[in-house]
Amino acid sequence: MYETERIPDVKFAVWYLRIRETISPFDGVLKIEKILVWDKEEEDGLDSDEIDLISANIINERNPVCYGQDNRWAKHLYPVFLTEKYIKSKYLSDTHFINLF
Repeated sequence: MYETERIPDVKFAVWYLRIRETISPFDGVLKIEKILVWDKEEEDGLDSDEIDLISANIINERNPVCYGQDNRWAKHLYPVFLTEKYIKSKYLSDTHFINLF
């Protein structure tokens, strides 16, 4: 269980999950944090079955499988897509660019 002074009276369960094969010890490792909502969780910690379920779902989402037209595509763990989407949102449209000259 983890607490921080930045967010008083909020406790977290924290664990690390490897989602990729490794070249170095830190490759493919995610730090997972879950807010503990119930008093039982705060007293006893997060149940290991729930940790296993959350971890299994994250591992299942590690590869984008619905690339393209599927609206859920951006919801997958794929930071390159999010970066590309952000950068493209900053592009000038063709019309705007041509009108600059």
